[in-house]
Amino acid sequence: MKHLIILLLVLTACNNRKQQDFKLKPLSPDVQQFKSGTNNNRIDYFYIRGNFFYKKSTYALLGDKVSRKIDSAILPDYDFYSVYVYRDLDLPNKKDGGGTNSFDGQNKNLVAYIRYKRGQMDIFYIIKNGNVVYNLISGKEMDFEFDQ
Repeated sequence: MKHLIILLLVLTACNNRKQQDFKLKPLSPDVQQFKSGTNNNRIDYFYIRGNFFYKKSTYALLGDKVSRKIDSAILPDYDFYSVYVYRDLDLPNKKDGGGTNSFDGQNKNLVAYIRYKRGQMDIFYIIKNGNVVYNLISGKEMDFEFDQ
């Protein structure tokens, strides 16, 4: 009986670690820079490779991975700096550089949208099936359609 309990504990720990075993990869084109009026803007695109589960601990881990991927030194250079994170599916741009227009209509594959306004993060939405389900900044569950 004692061995069974130890085995269950080991399997549970391994499963929890595996659930958070994902990487953030650049999605081609990985960067878009543009002007909107007098605003200087940038968008970075990533996709998740590996296991991503919709739970608060995974959201925080995603936040850490995004922070490590972006160059925070350049954040103040942009009026709006956005990051889109997609699931690892057959996205049109994954390898072929299909252009940013091929992201249109891909909200169902979007996992997160993060935005910095003049260097300060003001939006971090977790998105599931095209709907915002969690706001990582406020720590509150949400329920509305994400409009890209």
